[in-house]
Amino acid sequence: MTNKIQTFVIVGGGYAGINLLKKLRKVFNNELSNGDIRVVLVDKNVYHFKKVKLFKGIVEEEVSNLQIPLTNYGDQSIEFLQGEVFTIQPEKQQLLIRTNSDEIIQLDYDKLILATGSVGCKVDPQKGGIVLNNMREAKRIRTEILNQLSSSRTVKIAIAGAGITGIETAAEISTWLNKEMRIKGVQNKTIEVILINSKHKLLSEVPNQVSTKLEKRLNKLGVKVLHNQRVDSYLDSKLILSDETLLEVDMCIWTVGLEPHPCLKNFGLPLTEEGKLKVDSWYRVQEVENIYSIGDCVHVVDPSSGLYAEMSCKEAIAQAQRLAKVIKAEIEGTESNPHQNYPSLLCIGLGPEDGLVWAKKWGIDFILTGKVAERVREYTWEYASLSQ
Repeated sequence: MTNKIQTFVIVGGGYAGINLLKKLRKVFNNELSNGDIRVVLVDKNVYHFKKVKLFKGIVEEEVSNLQIPLTNYGDQSIEFLQGEVFTIQPEKQQLLIRTNSDEIIQLDYDKLILATGSVGCKVDPQKGGIVLNNMREAKRIRTEILNQLSSSRTVKIAIAGAGITGIETAAEISTWLNKEMRIKGVQNKTIEVILINSKHKLLSEVPNQVSTKLEKRLNKLGVKVLHNQRVDSYLDSKLILSDETLLEVDMCIWTVGLEPHPCLKNFGLPLTEEGKLKVDSWYRVQEVENIYSIGDCVHVVDPSSGLYAEMSCKEAIAQAQRLAKVIKAEIEGTESNPHQNYPSLLCIGLGPEDGLVWAKKWGIDFILTGKVAERVREYTWEYASLSQ
């Protein structure tokens, strides 16, 4: 390494950012201790948010463990800066950051890593319903469900979007409400949770036997699945589906997936049509020097398979671990391994007592269900946030 202090700046304290921070601390332990490397983590919040467990805000009255202070992920060798990056100047290797008090900070970097992640896809407010994309909306959903529960004999809730978030949200809500009824000894109310799936089966990328088993377990929890349907709108307690079918429901919750963080559009860096950063197989942003990106905000291709990485926290963790080694190798002038997609693995929580885990190895499908699978899922949630 040179005598010049190297400044590494990580933008984003999501799953990719915190796991990269952990790996950099390990790979560059001596350099950090000696003051040869300076690491700065920039985020608009002072905490890491476990967004994969957002549905807990619906089913639990008090949720105290979804926010982890970012200072928990560092020591005296790591700097934390609260603010939002609004300008990147690659030719100067410089960032402009706006703090919460509207102060503008100029920050120079030697290595810049964009780990801005993703946000929930937007839904036109005129379509009605509530989009599950932050804790405020989760609490609003909880309040409306409880109000409906106290005033009606029938509670029908539609979940629009049957990805992993939609599946887990449907399972948690159904389990929660039926438990509430048992605890209160209520027998004259009907709870119905309907999961609207636009595909012909749940999670179209997995084998049929996995989709079938998953749907059966949802049915057992009281969740009904409608396939090959999209929700067009929810107006006047009527759910209007893509084939013009009308369903009377008390609430529509949108869980329509993720999109790359929109801040990327402000940086003048090369993006795909979907708004993801274009990087090579070593996470280097194309057309610029010393800028890297990992996590949900990148379009990175596995050179051995030709397939691009999915938007998932398991991918973010693997990419973070690999990128730290890439940067180390570049500084030392050695070679490093390119991106490799995460092996086929699926962990889904189905309420507090059930789950489903699927893995494919040696061409064989391994499926685990029940309480043990739920514990595996819980472990993966905590592992992703480094809080296990």
